[in-house]
Amino acid sequence: MTTIHDDLKWPDGPVEAGPDGRVADGAFLGLEVLDSWQRELDARGLRATGSDSHHAYVASLVERLGRVGVQDVREEKLPLRRWTPRRRQLTLDAAGGPVEVPLVTPVAYSGRTPAHGVTAPLSAKAVTGHIGVVDIALPALQAHVFDDLDWAGPDGVRHDADYDPATPYERVWLSQDAMRECLDRFARVGASGLILVVDLPAEAMREGYLLYDGVHRGLPAVFVSREQGTLLHAAAAEGREATLVLEARVEDVETANVLGLIPGASDELVVLHSHTDGTNGLEDNGPEAILAMAQYLARIPREELPRSVLVLLTTGHFTTYTAWGLEAFLDRHRDDLVPKIAAALCLEHLGARPWPHDKQPEGPVPQHEFGCVFASPHQKVIDAVRGGLDRAAVTESRVLRPFVPDTTGRSPDGTTWPGDGSAFWHTAGLPSANFITGPGYLLNAEPVLDFIDVEAMRRQAIAFTETVLELCTIPFAELHTRRDPS
Repeated sequence: MTTIHDDLKWPDGPVEAGPDGRVADGAFLGLEVLDSWQRELDARGLRATGSDSHHAYVASLVERLGRVGVQDVREEKLPLRRWTPRRRQLTLDAAGGPVEVPLVTPVAYSGRTPAHGVTAPLSAKAVTGHIGVVDIALPALQAHVFDDLDWAGPDGVRHDADYDPATPYERVWLSQDAMRECLDRFARVGASGLILVVDLPAEAMREGYLLYDGVHRGLPAVFVSREQGTLLHAAAAEGREATLVLEARVEDVETANVLGLIPGASDELVVLHSHTDGTNGLEDNGPEAILAMAQYLARIPREELPRSVLVLLTTGHFTTYTAWGLEAFLDRHRDDLVPKIAAALCLEHLGARPWPHDKQPEGPVPQHEFGCVFASPHQKVIDAVRGGLDRAAVTESRVLRPFVPDTTGRSPDGTTWPGDGSAFWHTAGLPSANFITGPGYLLNAEPVLDFIDVEAMRRQAIAFTETVLELCTIPFAELHTRRDPS
């Protein structure tokens, strides 16, 4: 046994890949170690892209990747124009003097004001010089919508016995397109500021890090809860003024992707990917699971691992809607590493439990948060990841097709999906899959350890290690063969 963290130990010595590709439980990193890593991650809190806390986490990952046996670990620096909020305040004019209105959080990268703020009338419409007040609703989706997107159709998904296809799926991150539209509309007319009223109680969106597209719009904007929205809409109807303060610093910094290699019998690659910036211990704990997976894969004798495994931990998830760090990797390595990629697997938000603020149907609350894998139209990849979901038995076995219209103009079929690994498909057309969950607390910069099932996270890591081993054995041409579009 070898010591790695706070005197905790993990299995040592070589392991056999084996013809069945299954991982013995005792040969995999223990629950105690993974729990310790998860607690440390949650204690780090917000790791906004390019921030000191993000740099510190990246440095920790670089050091630990080397310790678990990943070779040639290196950072690839990328430039970033970073926005950091400093002070925010909203006061409403009243007969007895200014009344402070509680804020939920600033809108990331929205803009900034002078120290004294901006004072202007409130308005529900986009008016030059006014401070806008706009409601943001949560899209009302139901679980069956995702079943309908499954590559095998609704009948191909493994569900729990008490599954209800009418289960509501309402999450604030699904409202980001509506938020962008409002910001852009009010910025175009020269509004002085914008207040976005989210249809959630304040405690459901505590320090939520939204938007995460990194667009500097030059329009100072903040979020308030629906309770404060009622007050502000009444004030806007009366033509009252408010003062919005949003001080922020804008600076040019560097951030980094992290790469490392687990050598196999060939230089063909299976990529194991996640992102390093995040808000809490769930967003994103993919790197922690990947460390555990790498500790197992690195112990397989090189000649028994048919392909090499490239560990790729990217930056930029919280500064772009299109996985900017992964885009940068694919562009930088289009002529050397990308042609060698047989398949890629991205992991995000493992072990998630539901949250009480998410609307649940009548009856028992599910043990784990709704989850799925998005997959490119490559049948061998679809089959491999569905098998992993079945073995982990944490979320449903949904493997969904890309369905979001691609705006880059590079996607082979004009589609992508909402996950950090989407660029493997929409930029490079690679066989790829992306496990993801999206609970209501996902983007809240607050401790969420009570909502993470580390034992389930470990089961998922073991199952996806087996998926990686399966992807290492499938012939390159078969992995790259696309399904019939029909």
